[in-house]
Amino acid sequence: MTTHLPLWRRFSRYTIGSIICFAISEVAFVGLFAPHLLGARGASAAASIIGIVPGYALNRTWTWGRRQRSQFWREVVPYWVTALSCTVIAALATGAVNGAFADEPRSTRTAINAAAFMLTYGVLFVVKFVIFHRWLFAPEPAVAAGPVDREPVSA
Repeated sequence: MTTHLPLWRRFSRYTIGSIICFAISEVAFVGLFAPHLLGARGASAAASIIGIVPGYALNRTWTWGRRQRSQFWREVVPYWVTALSCTVIAALATGAVNGAFADEPRSTRTAINAAAFMLTYGVLFVVKFVIFHRWLFAPEPAVAAGPVDREPVSA
């Protein structure tokens, strides 16, 4: 059963959950990019995936109030498709920014790339909310009741 919350409250919960997941991802990005463990695209992709896992649990249970078992094809797969699509967009954007500032020192590029990563997810934040609210975690449509068999009333 989905908890019925006013839209502003659901959006507030989504925002808080997104901030938590983004903080995890941003720390991962800097931790992977700054010491030359991964390039900008790789660090962006890895950091995004690290944030996806807690994001699913937070969005599903806390924001949209789902408590029953996850439906693999209705929830899990579309969530990962959405999240991985955002991962690709963030990786491409961060890689492009990194290329534009290739002559800058690594410390400067780390700050610029971290900002680009954050800006990309800031834009995607709204897009993902709409997808999750309207389709992914929307309540399932009620099944229409069929005709009711009634015994004829004798006069």
